[in-house]
Amino acid sequence: MKLLIKRGPLSASRLLTIDPLYIELEESLANIRFTKEDIEGFRYGVRHYHFYIIPVGRTYNIEIRDSQGKIMLIRMHTFFGINNKKIEKLFIDIYNKIHESFFNDMAFHYAQLLNGGLNYNLAGALLTHEGVILKKDGSLIPWLRIGLSSQYRSCSIYDVSDPLHYRSFDYWQDWNASLLHSIVDYKMKSITYELLSKL
Repeated sequence: MKLLIKRGPLSASRLLTIDPLYIELEESLANIRFTKEDIEGFRYGVRHYHFYIIPVGRTYNIEIRDSQGKIMLIRMHTFFGINNKKIEKLFIDIYNKIHESFFNDMAFHYAQLLNGGLNYNLAGALLTHEGVILKKDGSLIPWLRIGLSSQYRSCSIYDVSDPLHYRSFDYWQDWNASLLHSIVDYKMKSITYELLSKL
């Protein structure tokens, strides 16, 4: 998939290439290229700007981080509603293609690690075979008591027996929050399926 993107109405077009094996973004000095194996972080979001109550513009953000901590910035600005629908569609297309090419496989890999008994941190939460610890030094919530809610910009993980024991994860502020959502959702469905199969 090859797309021409612009940061703003007066910016030069840049070529974004999303291949099953790599992602590459054209830059003025040197292109940025990450291979699939080197990608380890992802976040996205839309920022809205207002002058008092008057909408002024939006910034559509996608950031990808490699294992060395280098970040690829994909940003597109709109002002006063001009080309909002066009840029929003492009943003969604890029997001979907990135997930399809890289993060669906990554979510499957993390889920397999969890099934194999490996504990790991993701978006600031500790996932274990027994359950989830939402915060450092927090108590473990067993998988059977995990609840998950999702909003446009964030998701929340909580204890169904104590809804005040929860944590929200912002898709723009928290690296890999969307990946965390996918893995928790998968694990919850997997446990439900296992319980139903025993009936």
